Amino acid sequence: MEQNYIQEALACYNITATEVELLRHNENLTYRVGKDYLLQIHVPVDGFSAEFIYEGVDRIEIYKAELSFLAHLKKQGMQIREAVENSNGELITKLLDGTYVTVSKWLEGESLDKYELNDEICYQIGEMLASLHEKAKGFRVSPVKTYGKQHCECTKKRIQALENLGLSTEYSAIMQKCCDRAGEVLEKVQGEFQMIHGDLSASNILQTSDGLVPIDFSFFGMGHPMYDLAVLFGNFSGLTRRQKMAEGYRNAGGTISYEVLDACFILTLLDCLGIHYEQWSKQEWFATRMQRWHKENLEPYVQGERIYADDFYLLHVPG
Repeated sequence: MEQNYIQEALACYNITATEVELLRHNENLTYRVGKDYLLQIHVPVDGFSAEFIYEGVDRIEIYKAELSFLAHLKKQGMQIREAVENSNGELITKLLDGTYVTVSKWLEGESLDKYELNDEICYQIGEMLASLHEKAKGFRVSPVKTYGKQHCECTKKRIQALENLGLSTEYSAIMQKCCDRAGEVLEKVQGEFQMIHGDLSASNILQTSDGLVPIDFSFFGMGHPMYDLAVLFGNFSGLTRRQKMAEGYRNAGGTISYEVLDACFILTLLDCLGIHYEQWSKQEWFATRMQRWHKENLEPYVQGERIYADDFYLLHVPG
């Protein structure tokens, strides 16, 4: 089936390539095609359930909005993967079975999950994020996913649905309360919302000859800038790394709100659980990790306690 997708997709772009390499499969099948192209077939891996993220929006319109956002960032001078038109002059291709496909020019570099992260790189990550947020200010596109109170309600409904997949009612109840509290915080600061990346993991940042470059904006949307910082903190463990990212972010013009950072950190954790639960719950490590998340993050947050100290130490994680 995947091979059929590839052949049909490349035919639409008049691309001939002897080498097609699968890079990863999460929300998309992502391939390097020859030396010049990146092919994304928008078919999620089994157990990857992100539909609650997009409740009420048309995915094809979201793809179009994403490309508009990327074009804006490129116009603002940011290094970004450049979309390629198909043979009909369109940036999005619909295959015969309704599957959507996009192609971009290959951007040479290595993702940060291949690197040993030192203080300098972590500082540069913070700088890059501040630059992204500054260049995104004032840009608006519709329709778009918004990571605010309504999103918290969508996440809450997803958590309720997970009870049918084995999530305990105890964990579900505290997660839903976390959604309510995070939603209240985000409602108060919605005037500070802007376009954000939404998924800055190590694999979504490239180290190139010209510096760090954010890639894969599949979860972009309107949200508070702290959502992006919270995703970084969740993906790059270690106090020193968080401190260096925050230092780079602030020195490049970014502002950090601890209350919003806490809310976004909890929300990103719950979003990840909502997306990956069907995969993660089958793994041996999950039960122990779930207990840790409950003790170190969810329960303290519901009780009104802070998650991050002023120096970005995780307050409830044993030393």
